[in-house]
Amino acid sequence: MGAALLGDVTAVLKDMILPYVRDNLPKQTILMDQLKRNAGVTPMNDEFLAVVYTSRHGGIANLANDGNSLVSASGRDTSRGTVAVETVSASFRMSKLAMDSTKSGQMAVENILTAQTRTLISDASRHINRQYYQDGVGILSQVRGTGGSVGVGTIAVEYPNSSLDDARSIDWYGTINDDISPTKYFAADQVIGVGTGGAAYGTVATAGVTGTSVVVGAAIVTAANDSVYLGDGSAAGAGTSEILGVRIALSSTTGTSTYAGLARNTTGWTPSFGSASEALSLDRMTERYLRAREYAQMGDKYIFLMNITPYRKYGALLTAMRQVVNEAELLGGFKGLSFAAGGNQVVGVFLDYEVPDGEVLVLNLDTWTICQVDDLSWVSGAEGEPLLRVSQTITYEAALVWFTNLMCLAPAANGRDTRKTN
Repeated sequence: MGAALLGDVTAVLKDMILPYVRDNLPKQTILMDQLKRNAGVTPMNDEFLAVVYTSRHGGIANLANDGNSLVSASGRDTSRGTVAVETVSASFRMSKLAMDSTKSGQMAVENILTAQTRTLISDASRHINRQYYQDGVGILSQVRGTGGSVGVGTIAVEYPNSSLDDARSIDWYGTINDDISPTKYFAADQVIGVGTGGAAYGTVATAGVTGTSVVVGAAIVTAANDSVYLGDGSAAGAGTSEILGVRIALSSTTGTSTYAGLARNTTGWTPSFGSASEALSLDRMTERYLRAREYAQMGDKYIFLMNITPYRKYGALLTAMRQVVNEAELLGGFKGLSFAAGGNQVVGVFLDYEVPDGEVLVLNLDTWTICQVDDLSWVSGAEGEPLLRVSQTITYEAALVWFTNLMCLAPAANGRDTRKTN
């Protein structure tokens, strides 16, 4: 068989690889797999809208006698919560030479595309999963407070702490258990912004990431405690274009501070939050779970999520209590430990490597929804082809796009603890 035709390649992408992406991308993480899509929200222009109750019924009272008047009330008040549409993209390129030189035809090209797609899924899932635990500001790391510059074009970084220069992102405490490296989310060819809102941009150099520093292709000006963000290919978007995740929905803010456009003092809008620096305990987990359940509906599904150190600590606590610590399938095929603190349902405790260092989250899955304009899809050309030629080159690009965000419809039915150690 001769060289593979471009039409063969685009057919593979459109008819075979895209269904694979749609089927497998959600299964890379617990939240992506288990959360509902557009439950209680409506896409409208560049926003997702949700109607939420902001008060209780005022027309409920006992009558002093059967001749007295009922309380005149208009029922529960409602308001609108909104989150913006964010654009998640993922792409890779193949040269015309690489495709035409594949002498074994369509099958060989299919293998190349499948391999690229598999790795794209893995990395895109990790990218989205990181955002699900963050606040939409998109802090990847922080320029080290002392000794932030270690050479021309080399930026020394540390896990974000309370000295972070971007005041929009809060509840950072520095390294707690060392479960997440300060360079975990960097990779060659990324465009990164440094300084509040991306004051300067640079491209991560090939092999430019160590355990404590990042190398960019050209020297950029940095200052101690600068935020480091992921930018797009136009060197823009730092601090403004990421998904609104758990960190902002379950932040320490109270009173008139807002989430999704509604003040925290709105009924059901203030999460259960704790930041005591202490070893994880069953009592603390029980407290956070019970406080969250006060605002839940009967039958709501709860899970705990934590990183390596708290997860190991919880297993040790079960051992000390002579309870079974074997992992079991507790949630749609995901294995976890069990937690019981009243009620008639067993709550799963799961390990997720993207949970921020030292945090223990108790989430009511029925209060979260993945907002999306449509399913993840290829960016197509005029004829519907998903493999696009890069202008003025003989290189082709495949690009996936997802217009999405994440929203919590009842933050008070969830809980978040920070600074938990072994």
